[in-house]
Amino acid sequence: MKEEEKKEKEEKKEQDVKNENGGNRAPETRLSRRPGPQISHVDAKGKVVPADKVKKPKKQKKPWTFKRVMLRIVLPIFLVLAIIAGGLYIGYLKYKEYLFDQIEFISKVDNPTFIDEVGSVVSMSDYTSETYNPPVEEEHIHNFLLIGIDSRSRTYTDDGSGSLADVIMVMSVDDKEGTIKLVTIQRDCYAYFPGYKKPQKINAAMTYGGPELLSKVVENHLRIILDGYAFVNFYNMEKVIDAVGGIDLEVTKSEVYHEPGGLNANLREQNKIAGDPESTYALNEYGMVHLNGRQAVAYSRIREVGNGVYGRSERQVKVLNQLLKKFTDLGTTSKLSALDDILRMIATNISKEEIEDYVFDFLPKVRDMELQTMGIPVEGYYRQGMYSDVRANEWSIRPDWNGMVPLVQEFFYGETYPYDEVPEIPKAPKHDSDS
Repeated sequence: MKEEEKKEKEEKKEQDVKNENGGNRAPETRLSRRPGPQISHVDAKGKVVPADKVKKPKKQKKPWTFKRVMLRIVLPIFLVLAIIAGGLYIGYLKYKEYLFDQIEFISKVDNPTFIDEVGSVVSMSDYTSETYNPPVEEEHIHNFLLIGIDSRSRTYTDDGSGSLADVIMVMSVDDKEGTIKLVTIQRDCYAYFPGYKKPQKINAAMTYGGPELLSKVVENHLRIILDGYAFVNFYNMEKVIDAVGGIDLEVTKSEVYHEPGGLNANLREQNKIAGDPESTYALNEYGMVHLNGRQAVAYSRIREVGNGVYGRSERQVKVLNQLLKKFTDLGTTSKLSALDDILRMIATNISKEEIEDYVFDFLPKVRDMELQTMGIPVEGYYRQGMYSDVRANEWSIRPDWNGMVPLVQEFFYGETYPYDEVPEIPKAPKHDSDS
């Protein structure tokens, strides 16, 4: 009886629950009714983790292929470097053009004119003749005439009162061997000019026909071909030498203190022209000394000490050698600054392209920056003194040009060649030649 009552109570209780839940619906749990974050993940320990705190799985990285490295790293770096290099190159081109603008370029004259001995203006072609033995030509060797003047007058005048050439040099550049050679020609050497029966001092060619006549006279007497000429204002080298920081030279006591014409005496003259006190930069020592621009120019002008005009040429070459050495030792910025001053001194008929090749391509490749030099006239191949056979009481140098032509060939080209003989200068010594 008791079991039946108990069973009846349980059935009644189940029926009450069904009525409360609307029939057969499953009873709601208290958890489902409780507000809060929805369960989105259960970790390995059975712990419920809210959705907003579930760690997202890491995205798998792509492997670094060659293409990806090129696109992501190499290409951007290359583009940046290209932009920088392009800017630098444009700047370089602009500065190079600026430097070339400092040079005065002279147009080449196909048929130049000059003043003959009767005072007429004539064409060079009227006095040009072919030689039996052509002058030596080597593709890798180029010869240029350097004309030193102390004024900006660079041509002759109809009355024959133009400038004299104060310094005459032939610079030979060997592209193959990377060498620079220099032949200095004394300005008092007698030579024959086209249109003149009697010889003249070679520096007077500038007076009668400018650089074109001087070039032709040098070619005729050395039996070489000149590829161009350049005026160099040697007495305006003060700024250039200062731009490289001065030069070091061995100077003797007599060179410093000799009166007249010593270094200090020349300095007084230069100071007067510059408007400075006479004692400015006066040298009070001798031996190995450091010279600034003005002192170096004064040194190069000494001719009353030692071997006269020959000694002066030697001093000029020493100054050029030291200047070249100091220039090559400079850093790039200082070199460009010095070039600015150097190129301002030059007027030339050498093309801009050739100048560019020599300044930017050849000079950096020169093996030995020591200039190889030779002086004309060579010892034993000349006489000098006061003569009256051509002009009364004129001091002059009488060179044996024919004796020296093979020496010049050997110096420039390393061997000798047949050549047409040069007309003999009166009272000059004569040497046998194999020409």
